[in-house]
Amino acid sequence: MRIPRLPVETTPTSVGLDYKDAFFMSRDDNVLLKGWFIHGSSQISIIIVHGGFQNRVDDNVDTLGLARDLNKAGYNLLLFDLRGRGESEGTGRALSNIGKDIGGAFDYIRHCGYAADSTAIVGYCSGAASACIFASQEDIGALVLVGCFAEVGDMVVSMATSQGIPRMLAEIFIPGLKLTTRVLYDYQVVNPIDVVSGVSCPIFFIHEEHDEFIQLEDMRRLFEKSSHPENQFWEVDNTEHSQSYKKDPTEFTARITSFLETTLLNAY
Repeated sequence: MRIPRLPVETTPTSVGLDYKDAFFMSRDDNVLLKGWFIHGSSQISIIIVHGGFQNRVDDNVDTLGLARDLNKAGYNLLLFDLRGRGESEGTGRALSNIGKDIGGAFDYIRHCGYAADSTAIVGYCSGAASACIFASQEDIGALVLVGCFAEVGDMVVSMATSQGIPRMLAEIFIPGLKLTTRVLYDYQVVNPIDVVSGVSCPIFFIHEEHDEFIQLEDMRRLFEKSSHPENQFWEVDNTEHSQSYKKDPTEFTARITSFLETTLLNAY
């Protein structure tokens, strides 16, 4: 799916943060990606990967508020636009160029002097799925997946039904859709459920109780298929899609901080 470009209309100064503009190239195909780097006091760095139809300023999540609170805990933050979103160049397409875009952000963090094993990725929705796929291919320190779907087809059907398309009709079109995207865009489906067992770092799975797109059983399947002994699972009650930080910023930040301090203890 082609992703519409939403403008970046504010900066971290709106939440009292100092920052520097970040410019880096995607891996392999050298698409210019843009974002913000926010310096912290620890050696732990966090890359925030926004959802598919958003940019680095995701008001649904409140990525700037989250960045402020995580930075208060000492962490370095990188917020960036995936290609074709915000101020990054290129054409945005759902679940495409995952390794190239997140890989470019990861390389930027490494270039800033921070180690791979002290770098965490926090991903939302399709950004969570992308982060999971990336982490199955590369060693990172930790992974936080908020509202991660298990299979691409299930997510497409959920999105379609949210727009009023009957589930049965949406399911009928899935095989043809897969063929079309493979032929026209050379898109190969990679399902998080098929690769999560290959993620070597600890994963914090976060599911929101009233998420209209992601089912609890799907995230449970991911959790059960993953293998790290320090993995955690949290269902946030009475919360809609990507709203867990906004529901209770203090608790969300405390849980993320606790998870990272436990799993990335050697980074201190």
